Amino acid sequence: MVRVAVVGLGHVARHVHLPLLTGLGQYFRITAVCDSQPGYAAEVARQVGVPGSGVFADTRSLFGCGEFDAVLLLTSGSHASLAVEALKRGYPVFCEKPLAHTADEAALVAGAGERLMLGYMKQYDPAVTKALGALDAAAIRHIDVSVLHPPERFPATDWTPAAAPPPKHTGAREHWEYRAVLDSACHDVALIRLLAGVAELDVDAAASWGARDGEAGSLEFSGPLPHGRYTVRWHFLPDYPEYEERVRVHTEAGTHDLSFTNPYFFGADSGFERELLAFHALATTGTPPLSGAAEGAADVRTALKVLHALGKSA
Repeated sequence: MVRVAVVGLGHVARHVHLPLLTGLGQYFRITAVCDSQPGYAAEVARQVGVPGSGVFADTRSLFGCGEFDAVLLLTSGSHASLAVEALKRGYPVFCEKPLAHTADEAALVAGAGERLMLGYMKQYDPAVTKALGALDAAAIRHIDVSVLHPPERFPATDWTPAAAPPPKHTGAREHWEYRAVLDSACHDVALIRLLAGVAELDVDAAASWGARDGEAGSLEFSGPLPHGRYTVRWHFLPDYPEYEERVRVHTEAGTHDLSFTNPYFFGADSGFERELLAFHALATTGTPPLSGAAEGAADVRTALKVLHALGKSA
């Protein structure tokens, strides 16, 4: 049984990780929750059976508590500083994307410890596991990814988080393309890495168009693989009815088709559940995850390569 502290109680935590952690009671027990909105933290604590002594409004108080074995970082934004602090204190860390906002931040995390796992649930999707068993990476000629991304939609709930001020983007994150890669298409970057058996993606072409009214637009980037190429086409479509994603892996022997719908509506044995079980293995036996700090740092560098290919400065 791994006692976990959950940091960040937004939509994804409430709709995905907390219900799954509760359902996986033979593996996990939530013993602490932390959120900058203490009223919400107390409400969540009551729902998941955490006593008032396990409710925290800041991570300094949380890390001083010590009544847990592992940490889930589910906050928004860069997770670098919190990940470094947790790793240096000896805690295994499950970290939502993005790992960091800069290559330097990511390098600090990679140097702080090895017991960190990135929350790339598509890598653990049963269809991906099946495809990996059938694929010969050396035979891949092309991986084609197409994402149609409307605004996020979650299952109905009677809980509404307090409004947060819009984030202030600086440095590379001033460019929506960088945010699109690290906040969304990072899942596809990680999936391509896994399918092709490479440590990091290079980018030699990129284009973006269609952004308006402060929203993201369409982004395309591509690059080489050891025996072929990959292409990612990512479109933010404000009025599109539902999230759609298709991944086509063309090999010398045939084509493997993978499709993904809205990730927040999932059933049993989902990628989300499997990744938590992989985190349990990391925390209890040290089993390496499919993506750790080194892979997360590689994805930050890939996003910077996209900007470079677009001719934009970071």
